[in-house]
Amino acid sequence: MHQFSIFGGTSALLLVALLPALPASADTPWDLKLSGRVLYDYTQADADTAAFDVDEAELRSARLAVSGKTGIVSFKVELETDEAGDIAATDAYADLAPKGTSWKFRVGQFKTPNSLEEQTSGRFTTFAERAAFTDAFEFDRRVGIAAHTKGQAWTFMAGAFGGNLNDTPGNEGFALAARGTYTPIHTDALIVHLGTSVRYREKGDDQANLRYRQRPFAHIPGRMISTGSVGESDTLLGIEGAVLRGPLWLSSEYATLTSDLAAGGDATFGGGSIEAGYVFGGERTYRGGKFDRPKVDQPVTEGGYGALAVSAAFDTLDLSDSGVDGGSMDTVRLGLSWYPTSKTRIGLSLFQSDGDLGTSTSGLDPAFADAVRAGVRSDQVTGFTLRLQADF
Repeated sequence: MHQFSIFGGTSALLLVALLPALPASADTPWDLKLSGRVLYDYTQADADTAAFDVDEAELRSARLAVSGKTGIVSFKVELETDEAGDIAATDAYADLAPKGTSWKFRVGQFKTPNSLEEQTSGRFTTFAERAAFTDAFEFDRRVGIAAHTKGQAWTFMAGAFGGNLNDTPGNEGFALAARGTYTPIHTDALIVHLGTSVRYREKGDDQANLRYRQRPFAHIPGRMISTGSVGESDTLLGIEGAVLRGPLWLSSEYATLTSDLAAGGDATFGGGSIEAGYVFGGERTYRGGKFDRPKVDQPVTEGGYGALAVSAAFDTLDLSDSGVDGGSMDTVRLGLSWYPTSKTRIGLSLFQSDGDLGTSTSGLDPAFADAVRAGVRSDQVTGFTLRLQADF
């Protein structure tokens, strides 16, 4: 097992946090911006068989960020809290853009470059949660160094990463990741997006084996399926595509993950999603290889009625292979979102998750762990999440 450390988490955060204090010339003063968001959720859900019943609300996320730019240097530092009240760093990075080249170099904590839906901000996703595979395969933020560039119709990023800044980055193994996108058609009337990404990951010497698990869509309940701690390393390959035509959009992704098992051999898991929707009174937008802030033709602040988005999606996740019986889950989602303005949203996500529970109880919600121990092989969870959202 290799050990990989890019730099300590504390020093990385300090480096980025001190950037605004660095001297700037009179010709290139710091251009600073303060931003933030609040996401608040209410979820009701119950299972057909397991003693599982959820009726709860939570502060899903509250973030405050400062970003800035001067000359060839830009930065972002963002802190987050949630229902638990803990404060953690999300993004904390600096970009260096040398003159004479289109390449930029990023250092600090940020998301590994994987998945269209994961790269799209949670403010701009259609449903309250992303597709199941993005969480099960642990797309996350890590301390790292990456190079990125873009052209008129393409983007590319590749980097090397340690662990998460809020833990002990040097003791959490390492990851190598890259993503490229291409828009063969990008006009005012039609956008076609294609993309692919890869990631290789190894656990740290003092870290538990990698495990793959997922909730029945909503964030409030515990996990419904899990492999348990089985992997020493894994390799992921993902493909993605999307079409935007006026108020209509269609997107789809699929990823396979091959895990090098601690017990010997390997297992291949898979997951993907397909989603379609239509915006009345607006459009879903796209920029830089990901979905961007929705367009609202007549916001309520200008005497209009805002925009209404309707959407439907199906996602699937399979965590069973080569003697690992982590179960599988298929989820149908229906969404309705009202945007009074482009920065406010009231969203309703209806979902039904059908799960093969597998045989592992590791890290499951107690209700599903009891069901597995009782010999229940499958279950269905039906519910909804109501989201209130605002950002500035």
